[in-house]
Amino acid sequence: MDFLKTDVRQVYRRYLLPTLGSALAMSIYSIVDTIAVGQYAGPVGTAALAVVNPVYVIMVVIAFLCATGGSVRFGNALGAGDTKRANAFFTGSLVLCCLITLAAWAVFWRWYREIFAFFGANGEVLPTACAYGVWIIRFFPVIVAPDFLASFLRMDRDPHRALAAVMTGGCLNMFLDWFLVFPMGMGVEGAAIATVIGTLVQCIIMLSHFFSPKNHLHLVRFASPLRTMGRIISAGISASVLDLGNVFLAFLMNRQIMRYGSTAVLGVYGVINTNAILFQALFAGVGQTIQPGVSVNYGAGDRRRVRSFYRYGIRTALGMGAAFALLGELFPAALVRLFMKATPEALAVAPVFVRCYFVSFPFLGYLVVTIYYLQSVLQKTASTAIALGRAFVFPEVFLLVLPPLLGLSGVYAALPAAEILLFALTALLQRRHETKRS
Repeated sequence: MDFLKTDVRQVYRRYLLPTLGSALAMSIYSIVDTIAVGQYAGPVGTAALAVVNPVYVIMVVIAFLCATGGSVRFGNALGAGDTKRANAFFTGSLVLCCLITLAAWAVFWRWYREIFAFFGANGEVLPTACAYGVWIIRFFPVIVAPDFLASFLRMDRDPHRALAAVMTGGCLNMFLDWFLVFPMGMGVEGAAIATVIGTLVQCIIMLSHFFSPKNHLHLVRFASPLRTMGRIISAGISASVLDLGNVFLAFLMNRQIMRYGSTAVLGVYGVINTNAILFQALFAGVGQTIQPGVSVNYGAGDRRRVRSFYRYGIRTALGMGAAFALLGELFPAALVRLFMKATPEALAVAPVFVRCYFVSFPFLGYLVVTIYYLQSVLQKTASTAIALGRAFVFPEVFLLVLPPLLGLSGVYAALPAAEILLFALTALLQRRHETKRS
């Protein structure tokens, strides 16, 4: 399938389902783990995963920083017909990912208990967080690898192998979550081990691409390594900032919940956060669907096809976001019961917290796809500004301002208020930009 000549709708449909399937299957790990741990340990279990999730997000950030920036540069070079330069960006991305992964692995291995405490684990939650989290940290590179590899498999026109890998690993993880946690009696450690095994299988399947006839990714010598890696980081920083913001948001949310609420409220947030990570991954999947087509056509100078890919992505993201919001509005208590052995206090908290938070998802979908689009057309300043606003400015301001005024209700309302305001500003600026270009 030719990114430059094949009908845009056909390319989009061809890539959408495999990419969304990959995003969904990758998120299955955290979803199934949350269900298994929540049913085994109750609110303390989901609270522990709310504490560990920022560490997992950091692993995803490392992969996306290197893979998204590298694949954007790869696609632009491919669109310009320079395959050697494209592979230089692939090689640079791989080297960069290995270096950052090793440095982060050393830090987390040495101070994981202190890190979990920093992210909000109190004396009640910390033992469960450590029992689960230490296994994830032991296999840090294994957790990073699939997100990195999947981006380049899509760029190399092999999205179905990425989907097959994550589906196989996800199904294995689901079985092992049940088998290790309950029949084998391994508890929260069993859930973590299941995730490691499933992810390892996923990596092995993805690596098989490099031995197939479809492979066009090659390691090459490249000049100016620091300059090449700098260009990769500059192209990938906005999507990475968006994910990294989830770490800071989780830290501040956990702190504010424990200040104005209780462990039960934090347990409900653990359920919400698991769903939020899933939905953001799906929105990112839409962004990754349009990314190859946008970046290659932008490199070739075809602005009409670039805008067509973007419109398809926005429509999909808004429709998905509306469906997610409706799910939370209709079934808040059932959602919490699915993920944990709910206490009366947790069920009392669930309706208002879930409904408030889920309102934000249509707006989040628009923001995520727009960030990926702006990255792909090398509007680095605009994409980074939006990502920084969503990651480190708007939610944090509302989380600091509203709770002193409204108490726990201010914690519930902070993120929706932030998403709506940033959506309005981004849509206005994007419309002005498109009007100037037309």
